[in-house]
Amino acid sequence: MGKYRIVRALGQGGEGGVYLAEDESLGRYVAVKHLWKQEESGERIKAEAAFLRDLRHPMLPVVYDLLWEEEWYLVMEYVEGISLHNYIKKQGSVDEAQARLWAAALLDVLDYLHTRETPVIYRDLKPDNIIVCRDGSLKLIDFGAAGLRTFGKESRKRMACSAGFAAPEQRGEDGRGFRADERSDLYALGKTLYFMVTGRVSDIESGMAFPASYYNPLLSGELEEVISRCTKEEPEARYQVAGEVMRDLSRKSLQRTGGRGREFVRHIEKQVCLTDFYRL
Repeated sequence: MGKYRIVRALGQGGEGGVYLAEDESLGRYVAVKHLWKQEESGERIKAEAAFLRDLRHPMLPVVYDLLWEEEWYLVMEYVEGISLHNYIKKQGSVDEAQARLWAAALLDVLDYLHTRETPVIYRDLKPDNIIVCRDGSLKLIDFGAAGLRTFGKESRKRMACSAGFAAPEQRGEDGRGFRADERSDLYALGKTLYFMVTGRVSDIESGMAFPASYYNPLLSGELEEVISRCTKEEPEARYQVAGEVMRDLSRKSLQRTGGRGREFVRHIEKQVCLTDFYRL
């Protein structure tokens, strides 16, 4: 593909296959996304590429080029690392301090997107779309589902819906169509934070929405409350903007009587109660 030599496949994104390629003129590796939306006009695809090109944040990959080689290809910064999903599956859940740091980083990029002149809703925040880099920092990839915030009629058209992370309104479960706004991204953030500290996707693996402390008894009640408020079913009951979550997340954990031992006892008591419940 011109100056780009395809090295190997990296996987599939929301819009198409993604490949590792070498930019032979500059001697660097890039990610090349093959866009599947061939039914759309070139102008529409160019507009989407310009939308991505104009985003500037340390956690977002840079867009370098848009090519036409019988089909459309988007050339972006290659982010080396491992998905958060695979990181947790290999290393196990992270401690609360690390989870707070990563959640704060994700909130920073969401706040950047949500507070643009025309807000951008990511719409598909999940561990598979978050890369843990070699230095421990995060990058948010795959903007195939993202869109500009709309203030008009609600859509009946289906949108990105990742099981275990998509908000109810994205799934069209309330009978009012498929839609997403800033609160939908915060719902997905809460589910992602839950995954960080438990290693589980609550809606899939457990079959029930157990609180995070059921799996992680050392988790502070403060962080559990943040997760709970992010993931309320009704958008009005959630945090309304990323800044509100940042505020609560940055508060120092309150001293808890009895320390970790008391929390562990509380965890065991919960398990005993749940066991007795299922025996009834």
